[in-house]
Amino acid sequence: YSTEKSGKCIAVSTSEMEQFLGINMYMGIVTMPHYRMFWQNNSRYPLIADNMSRNRFDNLRYYFHINDNAKMLPRTHADHDKLFKVRPFITAVKNNMRKINFEEFSSVDEIIIPFKGRTFMKQYNKNKPHKWGIKMFAIASASGLVHDFEIYTGKGTLQQAEQGLGISGDVVLRLVDGIPKNQNFKVAMDNWFNSYHLQCRLKFSGVLGIGTVRSNRLAKCKMCSDTIMKKQGRGVFDSKIDTVNNIVVTKWYDNKFVHIISNYKGPYPTDIVKRWSVGVKSKIDVVRPASVLEYNSFMGGIDLHDMLVELYRIDIRVKRFYLRIVYHVIDMCTVNAWLLYRRHCKQMNIKKTLSLLQFKTDLTHALLLSGNKTLKRGRPSLNSTISPSTKKKRVFSARPVDDVRYDKIDHWQIPMDIKQRCKLCIKNYTTTMCNKCNVYLCYTKNRMCFMEFHKK
Repeated sequence: YSTEKSGKCIAVSTSEMEQFLGINMYMGIVTMPHYRMFWQNNSRYPLIADNMSRNRFDNLRYYFHINDNAKMLPRTHADHDKLFKVRPFITAVKNNMRKINFEEFSSVDEIIIPFKGRTFMKQYNKNKPHKWGIKMFAIASASGLVHDFEIYTGKGTLQQAEQGLGISGDVVLRLVDGIPKNQNFKVAMDNWFNSYHLQCRLKFSGVLGIGTVRSNRLAKCKMCSDTIMKKQGRGVFDSKIDTVNNIVVTKWYDNKFVHIISNYKGPYPTDIVKRWSVGVKSKIDVVRPASVLEYNSFMGGIDLHDMLVELYRIDIRVKRFYLRIVYHVIDMCTVNAWLLYRRHCKQMNIKKTLSLLQFKTDLTHALLLSGNKTLKRGRPSLNSTISPSTKKKRVFSARPVDDVRYDKIDHWQIPMDIKQRCKLCIKNYTTTMCNKCNVYLCYTKNRMCFMEFHKK
């Protein structure tokens, strides 16, 4: 892409791309208002600035592409892929996620990738923490491990996997493909996805399902009226059973009315929970159906994963939507790797484990040092054709701020044994440094650079 754009090859290597990836991930741990502050004199961060220059980082970020734009079909074509720019990356990540074994309990929910730039996939939802963003549907175990996902691109998102249940039901059937069938694996979903017909399809495919449901998606199943249930008080519930397909619908009155539909769990046995009562101004006992307890126990897998991603998110502002997708998927992979590491430690009875911050710091540190090869100790080999570099690396001194440079207080010259270029005249070499400004300057009879540098 750099050759097509500028006529010059950017000549990037695998180790340099690992460093580029490590820098982006480290910026999610150590945050600054702008990413260029990691290279500025007043806020320089050596671990990043010493491994890659700012201009090189900008060039890699500018020319970063995953697919060949010349092979992209026009929008008017029937086979046009709206995610063509990131399709190889997404496919590779999804194939790796599918290799993770499912837990007994999993859930399907949506994820919002925060983005406010220009894209046809951007959506607005006032009830979300990130109101503007790109929508993604994912399935995750109760521990937060994501096993599969689909990015919502509008009409035709699941064109090849349509099941006749609409986008909400088709997404669930598509994501549960990887769940082992007829082995007592359970999946939960909220009322945007769920319906009576979806529960029937899950039942016939060998997957147990449960979730909240909207009252107009119950296939005309008549429940007890709201007025009668309100008179009976909080904790009352009503249930109906489809004896043909073994589908149970439970209507429960707490603060509001909740409909729960399941193909394996009914309202019994019930339990007692504490709820705050405004009228009594104290907590009271409320009867809770078993299906509500079952749904609440493992529905939060996606929310847990979102919380872990948000802790150390790669938060560099970008205008290209595909870069935001790439950064978010990288964060998802990091969280998945840490959760998988904790699962393996639990299986091996290792009690002391790394936190997410320590795990991600070690991971980014390894990526940053991937291109730095240490020299072997001892005499060099006679067969080695690599000669040591004789080029001396220039040492750049930080330029002081004007308030310090022109304050005319306590600026003294310090004799130096090394020779460096003068900060002012550049051409001459100097052996003097200002103790306060930390810059190399000449102080001779012919050129009083030390005096001129501090004169406003």
